[in-house]
Amino acid sequence: MVERWRKETHCFNFREGECTITLKDIAILTDLPIDGDVVCVDSTAPPKVVANMSGWQHFIWTVTGLCPPEKGDHDADGLPPLSKGQVSITWLTAEIRRKHNPEFGGIPLTEESSERDKDIYARIYILGMIGGVFFPKKSNNLISNSWLKIILGSWDDMGNLSWASACLAQLYRSLCNASARAVKEIDGAMFIVQFWAWEHLPWIAPKVDPDKEWGPDHPLRHEAYGCR
Repeated sequence: MVERWRKETHCFNFREGECTITLKDIAILTDLPIDGDVVCVDSTAPPKVVANMSGWQHFIWTVTGLCPPEKGDHDADGLPPLSKGQVSITWLTAEIRRKHNPEFGGIPLTEESSERDKDIYARIYILGMIGGVFFPKKSNNLISNSWLKIILGSWDDMGNLSWASACLAQLYRSLCNASARAVKEIDGAMFIVQFWAWEHLPWIAPKVDPDKEWGPDHPLRHEAYGCR
């Protein structure tokens, strides 16, 4: 698919003609919202406000309640938790699980947990979805700290953003970058390319059971189309 991508037209070039992934495809396959404000990421490092923390360390602590060390420690993949304006999602998820794991002296997350703990857990989960599913980098582990500025916002602000547009723009850029002759790796939401190809290219689509019922009681009936 990448070899058939033409960055001049943002289309796949097949013998039968050209076609491309559209905003409607993203919306149907992922159920991400189309309408809303533009997703604008600010990469400016926050100022240092605490003597023993860098600006990013304090900012991450504000969002997640966790303070990543800048030197010394490494995550399960051997990478520093905080490096060059990026935070390790592997480190974040491991720390949040340890925080709520009774084996490590943590308090399990339940319905009776504080709103602060629920809020932090939800924001880290969303951060993992952003950096690991819809906007992953080639490392598949490091997430730009710039996303934290969006995650720190109100739930209404996050919900009112056009995430589908941002995902499609990132996907186009990833395909354009990967189509260069010398490039051997690709980032971005490649699962969307796979789902799109299954839906639009019948010669590579998996076989679907015609007797399968998608009634109102099916567990995936109301999920995004890509989940099916």
